[in-house]
Amino acid sequence: MELCEGGDLFKHIKNQKKFSEATAAAMFKQIISGVYYMHKHNICHRDIKPENILYDDESKQLKIVDFGKAARIRK
Repeated sequence: MELCEGGDLFKHIKNQKKFSEATAAAMFKQIISGVYYMHKHNICHRDIKPENILYDDESKQLKIVDFGKAARIRK
């Protein structure tokens, strides 16, 4: 497991109060990229929300967590 000292995305948004369009777009791209990866591997998260996305202060990356409701999709 990794340590993400930035807390969850909800906390990060609340603390920042304001983001540039470029920052918001970069964050959205990371989230969509993660969802694409999961779907490509037949996994559906089913609980994407800011509280389930961690922000890593050091790398400035987002990490999707809490796969308790996730399901494997059968084709």
